[in-house]
Amino acid sequence: MAKRKQAPELTFQQHIADYLVREHKYGVLEQADINDTEHFIAEDQLWAFLNATQADTLKKLTDDYGTDAREEVFRALRQELEHTPLWMLLRHKLQVRGLEFRLYYPKPRSMESVSAEKFEQNRITFRPHFYFDETN
Repeated sequence: MAKRKQAPELTFQQHIADYLVREHKYGVLEQADINDTEHFIAEDQLWAFLNATQADTLKKLTDDYGTDAREEVFRALRQELEHTPLWMLLRHKLQVRGLEFRLYYPKPRSMESVSAEKFEQNRITFRPHFYFDETN
């Protein structure tokens, strides 16, 4: 039986995905990694980034809200996304109960600077095929 040829757009998509992983070190998300299908948030990825880069601020939030601290962050993010574009939140900071959290660190002018370590913690990921529901 002859091997079925893949559609050209899928071949192109795979080429782009491979390039992003190989050249830019993007991570690939699985469908299950995207917890919030309304805002398309990979909560575990964001939570790990916050823990790696802003543990001191997270500790303050956890001291006040205990195990609900994580939900406070994502509640604030969802509310902010209702009226603020994501690119603005990436550029500025997310306010959570009086605390500020960065969602991204820009490339520092010098890789010798203190912010270089936090820049290296950025998590750039993508999902090649995202299914909105069982038929889409």
